Formats: sequence, C-alpha cells, structure tokens
Amino acid sequence: MALRSLRARLLLLTLFVAGIAIATVSLLSRQAVRSEFVRFESRTRDAGLADAADAVGALLATGGRALGSESTTTAAAAADSTLRRFARSLGQPLLLLGPDGRVRGASSPTLRAARIELAAGDRLTIVEEAREGAVRSLKRTVVVGGPRVAVRAGEAAGGAAGGATIGTLYLLPAAAGAERIDHPFVSTVNRWLFLAVLGAGALAVLLTLALTRRILGPVESLTAAARKLEAGDLSQRVAARSGDEIGELARAFNAMADALERNEALRRGLVTDVAHELRTPLTNLRCQIEAIQDGLQPADAAAIRSLHEETLLLSRLVTDLQDLAMAEAGRLTLRRAPVDVADAVEGALASLRPLAGERRIRLRADAPQGLVANADRERFGQILRNLLSNAVTHAPEGGEVVVAARAVGIAGVEGVEISVRDTGPGIAPEHLSRIFDRFYRADPSRARATGGSGLGLAIVKQLVEVHGGAVRAESEPGQGAIFTFTLPAS
Repeated sequence: MALRSLRARLLLLTLFVAGIAIATVSLLSRQAVRSEFVRFESRTRDAGLADAADAVGALLATGGRALGSESTTTAAAAADSTLRRFARSLGQPLLLLGPDGRVRGASSPTLRAARIELAAGDRLTIVEEAREGAVRSLKRTVVVGGPRVAVRAGEAAGGAAGGATIGTLYLLPAAAGAERIDHPFVSTVNRWLFLAVLGAGALAVLLTLALTRRILGPVESLTAAARKLEAGDLSQRVAARSGDEIGELARAFNAMADALERNEALRRGLVTDVAHELRTPLTNLRCQIEAIQDGLQPADAAAIRSLHEETLLLSRLVTDLQDLAMAEAGRLTLRRAPVDVADAVEGALASLRPLAGERRIRLRADAPQGLVANADRERFGQILRNLLSNAVTHAPEGGEVVVAARAVGIAGVEGVEISVRDTGPGIAPEHLSRIFDRFYRADPSRARATGGSGLGLAIVKQLVEVHGGAVRAESEPGQGAIFTFTLPAS
C-alpha cells in the first residue's frame, strides 16, 4: 500500500488519532485507579492502625500493674506479637512509644532493641543495633509526618472509651531501599488496561480497513471507469448502491457518462447528416461543372441559374448550421425590442405568398392589432418563416395555412402565443417526440421536396428557447399539424 494513497493516509490518520485517544484514556484510567487505590489504602491503613492501637491498648491495660514486673514483660511480648501481625497486614513497621519516650512495643526485635530519640518537628532518631560478630550501630532519622494514634488503656477491659493514654503508636516508613511493589489489584488493572489498549488498537485497524474499503472501493471503481471513459469507452457505468455522497458521486458520474454518450451520438449523427446534406448539392455542382467542361452541357443561362440555385442551397444550409450551433452554445445575440406581432406575421406571410401561390395554398392571419412581443425582430421573423415554410411544404394543393396569435399568461407573466396550423396529412405520433431534432424528417425517404434540410424546426426550437419561450407540436394523422410557440410580451 503506497504511503501517498488515500487508503494509507486514512489508515495512518485513524491509527494516530485512535492511538492518542487510547493512550490518553489509558493513562487517565491508570492514574485514576492508582489514586483511588491510594485513598483506599490510606483508609484501610488508618483503620488498621486504629485496630492495632485498640488491641495493644487492651493488652497493656490487662498485662500488669507496673513496668518491669513479670506480667508487664508478658504483656510486652504479647504487644510485640500483635504489632508484628498488624505490621505484616499494613506492610510497614509499627512502633509504640510511652509518654516518657521509651519503647513499649515494636513490630521487630531490632526496633525493640533500638534507641529512640525524640526531636522537634516530629522527628524520631532511631539507633538500631544488630550483632554480626561485632556490635554495629545503624543510625537513621525518620520524619514522622504520617499516621500515628494515641493508645489508651481500659477500652477493651471496661468497654468504655476514654481510658488513660499509655503511649503513641507510630506507623513508620518502610526501610530505606525497600522496593515498592504494586498491590495485585493495581497490577491486575494495569494488565487489563494494556490488553484493552491492544484490543482497541486492533479494532481501530479493522474498522479503518473496513471503512476505507467501503468508502474508497466505489472511488476506485469510479477512477477505473473514468479512465476507460477517457479512452473512449462511453458505455462505462458504476453501481450507485448508497444514498450518501459516494452514491451521489456515482449517480453524477453515470449522468455525465449518459450525457457524453448522447452527445457523442449526436456529434456522429451531425457529422453524418451534414455530410449527407452537403453531398447532394456538391454532387450536383460537380456533375454540372464537369458536364460543361466536357462539352456535354452548354454554359448557358439555364446552367448558370441551376448552379446558382445549388450555391444558394449550400449557403442556406451553412447559415442554418451556424445559427443552430450558436443558439445551442448560448452565443446567439438577441436585440430585443417591442415587436408588433400582427406586422411581423404579415411580413412573414408576404415572403411565402409566391411559393404558396404556385400551389394555390391560402395564407391567412388571425393576429389582433396592438399585440406586442419582446423579441429580436429578425429572429422572430425567422421563426415565423421557418414554420410557414414547413406548413406550406406539407399542405396539399388548394389547402390552407393559418397563423393565429393571442395574449396569454406564462408563469404569471404576460406573454404572446403564436400558432401555425396547416391542412396537411399531419404527423404520426411516433414522429412528434423527435420532430424538433436536427436533420430529422418524418418522411423516411428524406426527399428534399418534402423534407427540406431537416434544420428548420430545430432552429425554431433553439430560437424560441433563447427568447425564454417554449414550442410544441400537435397533430393527428389526416387532420393537419399545429405548431405553437410562446414569447414574452413587451
């Protein structure tokens, strides 16, 4: 796994954050356990010291009448034995000093035989003597700031508190150099904390791997699909299984791939259609020019007129393609101004009357005066001429084409609705959804006499939408066709 990969960085970041969190919780937990255990030990020690004082006080109170007597010696031995027992449970030496500073009980023979010197500031100077072939004295100073309790006589014997004080019981620090060993409870807690840290770390690694697999798996699929898409495979799609951001990204990728595939199909279709549309007039031009060059056709006025018509057809086709491309790209500039709809309709009808007269087609306008649209006058006329040309082309001889206009409301805004209706054969339902596509002709033969170049209605749709309007087609076979578009009112 490369360190620069997102998976590795997510894993390292998660481990780093989890490590800090686990270490912090572990240290705080360990410190809290140790602190609570120290308080527990302190309470236990104080309770044990008090119990030792009660037990020793009871023994000394019943052991004899005066120091130095036999009964006192027996009581002292019993007190030492009792102190040894409590010292083992407390883990620290115990020393009982009388009011005169003499040792009245100790938890070890060495302390019993030691010479004790009281000093200011609760300091005890303990001179311990041990014999190992010769007499050796070890002198140490102990600061008694820790637990001590007064020992009173008569508490065990009479059952009443408040007997005479017979000494002070000191809990001495452990001997110098003695190793501090944690209580088994603390050791057990530390061990379980260590195991918990290992378990949490392992769980964090597993969860991070699972999470990165869930997050980065779709991303890797998207990357692979994008690379294939870049290589030209436009059929690539990815599965969008979740509703989160990754799922939205997958759906956006699929939508982009659909758009690319659709645009590529349109591009290829456009190239094919343009080549087809240009081939016919170019072929006619070439054939006529070659015929003139070979002397098969005279270069008279009729030939020149035919060549001119083919040239005009090519020019019109190129102009239509340019208008369509600019409109689809949003680069078509409109010079909006108030346009009298009745005048614009009459101008468009006048330009089509010669063609309609050849086929005895009646042109009629039903546009009220005073109806004004906010539009580009030239493009508005182009929309009307394209629709009228399409209607005249499909209307039968002796038929009729009617242009009607009226005011309407468009999303709460005043608008103008113009419709062009013919009495032709109509449009089959399977063709209505594609009638505004580029180079689409409902006539399967693609005859120019009945289908034109196939760009007129596509240009109408783009020009209307650039104005902020909409266009639709309605038809029933045998009942003619109605093309209706809306423009904003002035």
